[in-house]
Amino acid sequence: MSRTDHKNGSVLSLPTPLARLYGTAMALGIGVRDFPGDGLSADDDTAAVVICGASIAINPILEGDDLRADVLAMALEIAAIMTNCDSGDPGEVYAPGGFVVITRRRVPAPEAGPGALATAVARQCGRDTASAAFEFYVPAFEFRAPDVADGIQDML
Repeated sequence: MSRTDHKNGSVLSLPTPLARLYGTAMALGIGVRDFPGDGLSADDDTAAVVICGASIAINPILEGDDLRADVLAMALEIAAIMTNCDSGDPGEVYAPGGFVVITRRRVPAPEAGPGALATAVARQCGRDTASAAFEFYVPAFEFRAPDVADGIQDML
């Protein structure tokens, strides 16, 4: 078996790069879904949202399987390296709220850090892409504990 042949039944034997990336997510136990499309437009900059490293929601109006495959590769990398504890490790993405948003803005493939593995995985899955790296951000959440007095007032 040559390096380009794949064992029957393996993820890499699936017919398309997108199918291979979905298969990789399934093998890792990561759920992949389209997120609800109500109110979305072609102008929406969100490509995907990674939730707690366990689920990925992809924008259903992304154009074409190639873009969806590259975004999924980036989301898989983010799922693997996101953490809710700030270790200071530059190879991790600190997401205390458990969410990371991947935008549609593609960036050149870095040599290291977020996006490098995504590009390598996309290529291994059959994508002929210069980069599967995208800008991303960790949304800020404001947590507020309910005031005990508020709860008592609600009960009266």
